[in-house]
Parts: sequence; C-alpha cells; structure tokens
Amino acid sequence: MSAPVLRLEARDVTRGESGWRVRWRVTNVGTDQVRLVAVRAPHGRFRSEPVDLNTVVAESATVEQTVRVEAAPGEDVENAFVIFVAVKGRETWRVLFRVRVHVGADGTPAPVVEAASAHRVGFSEV
Repeated sequence: MSAPVLRLEARDVTRGESGWRVRWRVTNVGTDQVRLVAVRAPHGRFRSEPVDLNTVVAESATVEQTVRVEAAPGEDVENAFVIFVAVKGRETWRVLFRVRVHVGADGTPAPVVEAASAHRVGFSEV
C-alpha cells in the first residue's frame, strides 16, 4: 500500500492558557481514508506534548494542537516538525511536516509548512 498523502495548513492560531492553540486543516490528497491517531511537535522552540486523536480524514479535517513557542517577536523558528501517526488500510505511518514558524510583532506564531514526508512504522529493523 502506498503512503498517505496529506497536506497541512495552519488555519487559526490563538493564545490559550498553556500556550498557543493551532487549528490545523489536514487535507487528504489520496483516495483512501486515513485515520489520524496522534500528533506531536518535538522541537525545543515549537513544542507540544503528544495528543491522542481518532480522526478520520476522507477529504479534510480540523485538528487542534496546543504548542509552546520559544521565540521573540520578529524571530523565526526553523526546522520544527509536526508529526502525525496515521493509519491507512492496515499500515501505520509517521507523517512528518517540516514547518517554519515566524513570530509576528504581537508575538503570535505563524507556522508555515515547508516540506512533508511519510514513513511506514516498522519499515526498518534498526
């Protein structure tokens, strides 16, 4: 089975109690449904704890994630990742989105996806 083909776009960013709440629009470019199981952002300056999901993406879906951003206004955070665990058919995949996060003058982060890749879980014995 081929890898899931997903696109990710930040639709809305608002300040929350414990960080910034990002509403992501996840678009399924492929023809098979994809179930999103979890999402996390492991970068030191754009970080979130893993969040369990159970979201089926036939065409598109909205996923909310609370992130902590460690950057000053006007600064960019580069090479951050938003990583989804996804299931397509009977296979589990990690779908990685590399993002650049520009922090506006008012301190609001604006994540932009720069690249995406998908890797089957267990594809390597290492």
